[in-house]
Amino acid sequence: MSGFRIIMYPERWIGALVFISAVFAMGFLVGGCDGDSEKQNTNRPDYPYDVQKFADQGQDHIPAGDVRDDYNSNPPTSGPHGPVAAWGIHDVPVPKESAIHNMEHGGVVVWYNCEAGDAPLAKDDCDHLREQLTTVIQPAVDAGRFVLMTAFSDIRHRIALTAWQTLDAFDGFDAARVQAFIASFECKFNPEGFCR
Repeated sequence: MSGFRIIMYPERWIGALVFISAVFAMGFLVGGCDGDSEKQNTNRPDYPYDVQKFADQGQDHIPAGDVRDDYNSNPPTSGPHGPVAAWGIHDVPVPKESAIHNMEHGGVVVWYNCEAGDAPLAKDDCDHLREQLTTVIQPAVDAGRFVLMTAFSDIRHRIALTAWQTLDAFDGFDAARVQAFIASFECKFNPEGFCR
């Protein structure tokens, strides 16, 4: 009789198998993204460099001026964030909490730290690095791309590129790498529909 029911009601078994498979898949994905210890190198087909992916720390909005230091990446790639900053190149460092909001709006953040790397850069060399980055960032901003560039003294590499949950960091200026990151990751995360 039970064999007869299996043949008679296969949609029940199919539904049960789909449900069990979904539960297993969810458990695997959630279990595989447990904080900072689970960062991993992954490549997008259109971005030939290794990036680190981090677990999503949410999209909570916090008041202007609130400072958070419990992010799972440095610089941060998701999490609680303050008011959004204007797109473009900033002379005054943008708070990390605001830069995260720009990433939530689909943006890429280019961070730089002239004190990082093997040795701190002299002022002229730091100015030159900033100019090099500007030659890549300004045309992207002028073209309407969602890109923000800011100094950030807490990173250990001279340059860090971030988008939501995604980080690439290195010490030597590489125009092609910065351009590729913008092309590959800008507007890939767009939960609030800010991207065109």
